[in-house]
Amino acid sequence: MPFRRLRSALAALAALAAASGLSCNDEGHPTRDCATVVWARLEGGGGGGALFVEGSWDGWAKPGMPLTSHGDGWYIAALSLPPGEYGYQVVEGGEARNDRYNPLTTFRVGADGEDEEVSLARAPDCSVPEVRVDAVEVSGGEVTVRGTFLGVPEGPRLDPARLVGVLPSGEPLTVAEVNAAEGTFALRATGLRRGKHTITVEAADTEAKAAASVKAVGWVEPASASWDEGLLYQIVTDRFRGDGGAPLGAPTTPGARAGGTLDGIRAEIEKGTFEALGVTGLWISPVYTNPIEVRSGNDGRLYEGYHQYWPQEPRSVEPRIGGEEALRALIDAAHRRGIRVLFDLVPNHVYESSERYVENRNRGWFNEGPSACVCGTPGCGWGQFIQTCWFTPYLADIRWQNPDAMQMAVDDALFWMDSFDADGVRIDAVPMMPRATTRRITAALRAHAEPRQALFSVGEIFTGPGLGAINEIRYFLGPNGLDGAFDFPLMWAIRDAIGNGHGSFETVEKTIVETGAALAGSGAVLGRMINNHDVSRFISDAVGEGWNDAWTAPPPQPEDAEAYQRTRMALALVLTLPGLPVLYYGDEVALAGAGDPDNRRVMPDPGALSAEQEATRALTQRLGRLRRCSAALRRGERQLLVAGRELYAFRRDAGDDDPVLALFSTADAPVDLPLPVGSLPGGTYVDVVSGDRVELAPGTPLAMGPLSVRILVPQDSPCLEASGDLP
Repeated sequence: MPFRRLRSALAALAALAAASGLSCNDEGHPTRDCATVVWARLEGGGGGGALFVEGSWDGWAKPGMPLTSHGDGWYIAALSLPPGEYGYQVVEGGEARNDRYNPLTTFRVGADGEDEEVSLARAPDCSVPEVRVDAVEVSGGEVTVRGTFLGVPEGPRLDPARLVGVLPSGEPLTVAEVNAAEGTFALRATGLRRGKHTITVEAADTEAKAAASVKAVGWVEPASASWDEGLLYQIVTDRFRGDGGAPLGAPTTPGARAGGTLDGIRAEIEKGTFEALGVTGLWISPVYTNPIEVRSGNDGRLYEGYHQYWPQEPRSVEPRIGGEEALRALIDAAHRRGIRVLFDLVPNHVYESSERYVENRNRGWFNEGPSACVCGTPGCGWGQFIQTCWFTPYLADIRWQNPDAMQMAVDDALFWMDSFDADGVRIDAVPMMPRATTRRITAALRAHAEPRQALFSVGEIFTGPGLGAINEIRYFLGPNGLDGAFDFPLMWAIRDAIGNGHGSFETVEKTIVETGAALAGSGAVLGRMINNHDVSRFISDAVGEGWNDAWTAPPPQPEDAEAYQRTRMALALVLTLPGLPVLYYGDEVALAGAGDPDNRRVMPDPGALSAEQEATRALTQRLGRLRRCSAALRRGERQLLVAGRELYAFRRDAGDDDPVLALFSTADAPVDLPLPVGSLPGGTYVDVVSGDRVELAPGTPLAMGPLSVRILVPQDSPCLEASGDLP
């Protein structure tokens, strides 16, 4: 079902089912309605059919419970179930199907003995009341939390004396409003500093029955209002900076540790490094405790777990990167500057010595036994076995059909959010897990804190080039899927059009347009980048050295000025397109590197940069700060002006008389770029790339130098000053 139709159907169901969440007792105050409600429509045609629901609550007994007509084409069954999780299906004409209007699923053993994915029903525990957060309002340094208390069925109302809101410091909020008869309340904190404030709300009824606490998140002066208006910076912690921000020496081998730490990231936060780039969010590599031993990779070479993707202890912080206190200090430093932090979640596997594997092996938690195989080895192709194969012989692959294993992954995600006040997750290796996994994790994050978007989820759905890859990404997104994903198809198109010159801007534009059409109505946020920790670095590809052997012939840092100009052009493109631009550490200085692990070189010492690297950093800083200031670049509409093989131009406009014009040419000679009449009002503009003043006249072509980019803003734009010193 297309996203738009699904969204409409879900909205209709939400309106129909609103009463299933609460009711009122004889005293008039709201109480919980704990029926588990299933809605369905006839799909076989005609009005004489019948619908039933079968489920695990009674051993899938047939014919199941009948659904009764709601009178408007919908049929309904209200189930009274003990607290817990259940699998179920809707049955029409003897044919069972999953619930079209419930995105969450679980698994059961089917009639053929194979695992079968079925819909998931959750019956709440109505022996305790519930407290809900309805809204979080922020005004200056004031945060107000509005909510509703739902008593137990036939139970007493809210006790105002037992209504509490608490900041992480332990400081209580003021009860600004409370109406026990209606169950509504407002809690307020004032005089809050800049940053994130996670508030825990607790309440109980007049018989002291306490509801489960809920969380509300209020941001005071965030660096961006939301993820889709931000700029994300990706960090491989071990390769970034040492304690205090100290530059690192190269590791002894490409697969060894370099010594980067969480304190190194914190130091760069406090130096203002990320604010200078316009960064609004950090994605840090996994922090799990990894094994000490060196292991052989699939290439036969030796590696340490410097990257932290070998979770040995899935709920502890690696001491070698600083441990728990360093992680808390990093997050606190980021939040105080309005910067969000994403954790890298690795649910797909655990290391072979992990207690989780040792204690649960041969109990259905893992894809093990005679059929277990390592991805990409003979007889174990990625395409056929991607959801069951092991990355390596020492990384045990989770079997998601096991409900305890599934629940553990969900609990892991919430553990990291609660323990360290993180702002969401980047989920590793999404296609290696059934979609049910990421949907369960995402649903848990959305329900765990208000507002709904407080905890963000973005998935690594690695694809190759080509428009066909768009649907691979689309499958995991949508209103009930991941909040976002990384736009690999566009990354490859940009590399071809700008990096190596084999492609065209026409392909870039077609990729953008077709991706937008495929994801229309989904609400998904696309991370747009030129580099990633799993591919060779852009600049090395631009000089034809990205395929060098990372161990025996790693590419040198280029000296060719053209390669840097191409890198700057590519960065300018992702920083001016809609979506969430992602800078992979080192992008801002055009760091070289072949494939993994050479693409994870240590971050260069600022004092050792070449003039071309410094120019790349300066431009990235200007455009990053321009984006953070400019409403046109954060959320404005994009109007295509020109898309050819070597020429590209578009306008971004938020309707505030402060548009941005982005123009690109990969031609090897000067050209006149034709601008359609009405593309921009005539007048004086400033090129943020060069600092030049440009006079635009309607319908007059704009001169472009060889291999050049121009980003034009009106000369009176308030964002010119925010972008920093021009050349």
